[in-house]
Amino acid sequence: MSELQSPEEFPFPFPPYDIQKDFMHALFDVLEKGQLGIFESPTGTGKSLSLICGALTWLQQHNQHHKSELMRKIQETESSSRADESGPDWFTAATKRREEEEVARGWRKELGRLEKEEERVRQLRERRKVIKRTEVKKMDEEFDELFRDLHEVQESVRRELNEINGEETLGAEESELLLDEYHSDDDDGGGGVKDSQDEEEEEHGCLKIIYCSRTHSQLSQFVREVQRSSFSSDIRTVSLASRQNLCVNEQVARLGNMTLINDRCVELQRGKKGRSSKVELDGSTSKKRKSSSGCPFYRQNALQGLSDQLLLEVQDIEQMVTSGRKSKSCPYYAARHAIRDAQLVVVPYNTLLHEGTREASGIRLKGNVVIVDEAHNLLETISGIHSVMLSLRQLRGSRSQLLQYVDRYGKRLCARNLLYINQIIFFINALIKMLDTGYHHTQTDGAPASKQDSSETSKVLNVSRFLVNTLTDNLNLFKLLQYIDHSKIAHKLHSFSQHFEGSITIHRRQKPSHPPSSSSSSSSAAAAASPSSSTSAFLARLTAQKSNQNKSKENVKPSVPESNKTEEEEDDDDEVVGRSPLLQVRAFLGALVFGSGKEGRVVVTPGRCLKYLLLDPASHFSEIVAQCRSVVVAGGTMRPVSEFRDQVFREGRERVVTFSCGHVVSASRQLLPLAIARGPSSYTFDFTYQHRGDPKVMDEVGRVLLNVSRVVCGGVVVFLPSYQYEKQVVAHLTASGALASIAGKKQVFREPKKSNQLDAVLTNYSRIIRQTHGNTSGVNGALLLCVVGGKMSEGINFSDDLGRCVVMVGLPYPNTHSPELKEKMNYLNTHMPTGSDGQQAGSVFYKNLCFKAVNQSIGRAIRHRNDYATILLLDHRYTLDSSVSALPDWISQHLQKPQNFSQAFGQIVKFFKGRKEETT
Repeated sequence: MSELQSPEEFPFPFPPYDIQKDFMHALFDVLEKGQLGIFESPTGTGKSLSLICGALTWLQQHNQHHKSELMRKIQETESSSRADESGPDWFTAATKRREEEEVARGWRKELGRLEKEEERVRQLRERRKVIKRTEVKKMDEEFDELFRDLHEVQESVRRELNEINGEETLGAEESELLLDEYHSDDDDGGGGVKDSQDEEEEEHGCLKIIYCSRTHSQLSQFVREVQRSSFSSDIRTVSLASRQNLCVNEQVARLGNMTLINDRCVELQRGKKGRSSKVELDGSTSKKRKSSSGCPFYRQNALQGLSDQLLLEVQDIEQMVTSGRKSKSCPYYAARHAIRDAQLVVVPYNTLLHEGTREASGIRLKGNVVIVDEAHNLLETISGIHSVMLSLRQLRGSRSQLLQYVDRYGKRLCARNLLYINQIIFFINALIKMLDTGYHHTQTDGAPASKQDSSETSKVLNVSRFLVNTLTDNLNLFKLLQYIDHSKIAHKLHSFSQHFEGSITIHRRQKPSHPPSSSSSSSSAAAAASPSSSTSAFLARLTAQKSNQNKSKENVKPSVPESNKTEEEEDDDDEVVGRSPLLQVRAFLGALVFGSGKEGRVVVTPGRCLKYLLLDPASHFSEIVAQCRSVVVAGGTMRPVSEFRDQVFREGRERVVTFSCGHVVSASRQLLPLAIARGPSSYTFDFTYQHRGDPKVMDEVGRVLLNVSRVVCGGVVVFLPSYQYEKQVVAHLTASGALASIAGKKQVFREPKKSNQLDAVLTNYSRIIRQTHGNTSGVNGALLLCVVGGKMSEGINFSDDLGRCVVMVGLPYPNTHSPELKEKMNYLNTHMPTGSDGQQAGSVFYKNLCFKAVNQSIGRAIRHRNDYATILLLDHRYTLDSSVSALPDWISQHLQKPQNFSQAFGQIVKFFKGRKEETT
């Protein structure tokens, strides 16, 4: 089939810049030739619109061209088949004709599929014109009523048996906390074998462009750009997101945790639950009704109507939720229904990059196009998706909840449930012992270890050694994981803790010395989890508390997410667990079971946490590259490009095409990048770990910031390598009086450690800049101290007066003593080839981590074509050619290296004076 040529013009909403035209032409060619693209376009250059117009133009033209080519080839085959087969070579001619007809049969089948798709879309548009909201079929309601009555009969029989046996009778609400009887280890979770015809239709579908980005806000922004374009009425677009973002059932959404929401959603579909609950349909609370009928928003007629609406109206996630509430239908399942007929599928990173999530969402890669935007941290993102952190506090909380659950309901559970719960407790106890003692049960050579050999530093083990050292290698971890998923025990524990005022006190008990075997009797399993006096007293106290329905829950201490803990909170052994920590245990167990033994490691930090670490995230991206027609990774800065070529696309390096464009701003008028090697006192800027604590170095930083504050109007954003160094610099400048002098010119703000304080800092920062604009004396603007890799180094736009100057203090190389980093570098050195310059892969990876962080930080400035700023790189290493080459083109091509600070300061004064004159 002949290749399409890139069009002269693209349907852009306004006259495009030359770099945007070049971007779209290059993208069109990459998609048409089935290549792998690395596209770099600085923020403010209209990258999203260029992606939309370039990719969707190709999609429309390719579909038209593909259909016309099929028709042409079929006609040519039919014409050639009429050729005379008489003569001495009639047999060869007949054989050739049959072969051609077989090929033509495939073309006819493909053409028929395309025509069927067009007809389905035409009917879809017609159906949307006459669609009516209908209620659930009466037959479904009758079935739900029958199921509810059967459930009530079962509960009545159970209560009568309990009374005969002299056991406590549980209320209807608490009886729902009991685990269902676990019958089979080979349960497939309700999945069945798909019909082959359905699989074939799903496999083909229509040609799709799958666009993914990092956050839901970025995806919504992309969809809004599609809505602005000329493709909004022609391209069938569907946005996918998690249930947590799309669920419109308030009772499910308020669970908060994604895993709990997923489990509850599946339960409602299966029609499990018979207790009364308040169901909210239209924003108001209806009267109590039985929820065994499942989720009221999961109705086939309404789902089909919303699915049609999503295909024919481009909607972002917020609009989908609004439409779902209006139609009383679930946007999550409506989007999944619509995905087969969608041409543009918009998804977050996790949905595309995690194989299980991708398959569950119905995304098929074969023959389609994938565009990964904001891809600068692609490998780190994949690594984060497949890495799991499990803290000692979560382990203790899981054990406590399991023990107390069995203490209360153990006599009511079947033997198999008790057996598996006992195995989970043994597994958790083994992990706790490793973290508590700080040493392994066996050394690498198999000899016992002594406590004198222990070390407080982290240790790195491969998965098999970790299982041996924890004495869990003889457990069937796969069946254990299967039990946790199928029994929904994590969800039951969550409901159990909520039922008893939402908190569980952590307590310890002796663990069994050996894991329970499959031949253990139910009595032994129950004995292994026998009640303790402290547990009985605790449950008695909670049961008494339950009688007071008006008890305030404000005094219950909420759990602190691990990522937001301060150092003090991490050291504090909290005594309350607010929700089921077994979810995190399940995630860690899943990583051990499904993670690659060759590419995975377990990092053990005594007294704190365990972490499953993925060493080779590129291996998880190779399947996407292998199946897709074309894959494009794009971002504001993709340097260093070698990482994408050598790792992300290592299976198809011969297909890789790179594109990088400059900025839309005039470099001579709107951008001034300076690499400054010495401070105002001519002391060298050396921010290596050994020298950055030198008081003279920090004094020079203070002098630079004071001089800049006197000249720059508006905001100055300063990035430092770490929170620890930021704290050290602030303390030094405060003691020396330099910070007070800076505050006399610009109000000083500091990046907060807690995410919930970020908005307040940014709001006050922008408010001061706005209020002091134009001041000739006193405070004029603000100075914001940030941390590289922190909350403000990515995703925050310091446009216009918010970021007239960006100062990068030092090079943020990561800590080489980190056991995770060491293991990662050793793995790369062993399994990746040495670069053309002779550098080992681990060393290249180490440098790339630093400069990707630098490039993201300095990219906070210059956000649109009329913006301007100066960028100061404080470190003598920025003047080296190796550092310059790792910076984005729009910086490196214009980077100046003044001989001293006096010369640099003169250039800064001249730059802002020129901008002021242009403004006036």
